[in-house]
Amino acid sequence: MGNPVTDLHEDMAAEQKALATYYQLTNLTDDVDLRNVLRFLGEREIVHYQRFGEALMDVYDYQESKKTF
Repeated sequence: MGNPVTDLHEDMAAEQKALATYYQLTNLTDDVDLRNVLRFLGEREIVHYQRFGEALMDVYDYQESKKTF
């Protein structure tokens, strides 16, 4: 979109959607190896979500610190 706030919110939403998908897939299988892979991927999505959130806070801080004349 070109707006960092909007883009980061969309990135965070995409991470949440992926995490929900991994959880749904985990519930559909009894295969231990597949569950482990899905769990790993889910944990990775959580970390991505957190990092996008941190970046969003940095953008908000930057926007608040800008001086407008």
